[in-house]
Amino acid sequence: MHCKKCKTKAVIGLPRHNAAFCKPCFNGFVHEQVARAIKAERMFGRDDRILVAVSGGKDSLALWDILLKLGYRADALYVDLGIPGYSATSHTKVRQFADTVGTAHGAKLLLHTVQEEEGAGIRELADLIHRPTCSACGTIKRYQFNRAAVEGDYDVMATGHNLDDEAARLLGNVLHWQEEYLDKQGPSLPASVEGFAKKVKPLYRLTERELAAYAVLNRIDYIVEECPMAKGSKMLQYKEVLNRLETESPGTKQ
Repeated sequence: MHCKKCKTKAVIGLPRHNAAFCKPCFNGFVHEQVARAIKAERMFGRDDRILVAVSGGKDSLALWDILLKLGYRADALYVDLGIPGYSATSHTKVRQFADTVGTAHGAKLLLHTVQEEEGAGIRELADLIHRPTCSACGTIKRYQFNRAAVEGDYDVMATGHNLDDEAARLLGNVLHWQEEYLDKQGPSLPASVEGFAKKVKPLYRLTERELAAYAVLNRIDYIVEECPMAKGSKMLQYKEVLNRLETESPGTKQ
């Protein structure tokens, strides 16, 4: 298998593009896909200040890495949810990346610790408000991202949602015909409240597999395990179905 661009030995094949790439050309492909997404959706410009929501996973750390390498002014926010074992590991991954790649590009990491500032971990807070843990988690993170963006005077909030995430969400919303959610789904969303930062998803053209490959090839150390709170999630089931469809018919997710 040879690289589509330079004809040297390829390290990854992309069936949906009928292509294969070596490491340098694959990095160029990934950066180009993100640049095209930013331009097509008018997500932000060179003068905008960007706040990236990082979790310690491959997608958010890859996004931060890509935006910095593309020359954007991008800081990051990590919300420590206090999940035993998992949060400590993910926090370490984020800190290591910030101390190396982030510092080299003059970017900073903001930190919010739920246990310290709310007085309880995410499980306890979910029990207090009588809501599923994932729902409570999403609410808390959205609030903290919006607060940090306003207080830090950021123009844009960027999340690491990839093509798999968006396709799975779309599949779920269509299956249940949730019109209110269908209306709100998109790679570039205006601020929910005047004065807040707009929300963008620069990775929506790239799959989970492609981003995992990017992280491995560029030695981005990320937490591999799924969040223990996500067990039984419908989103994971939709992703599994889409992966099977993608294998039979490359390009389905796109």
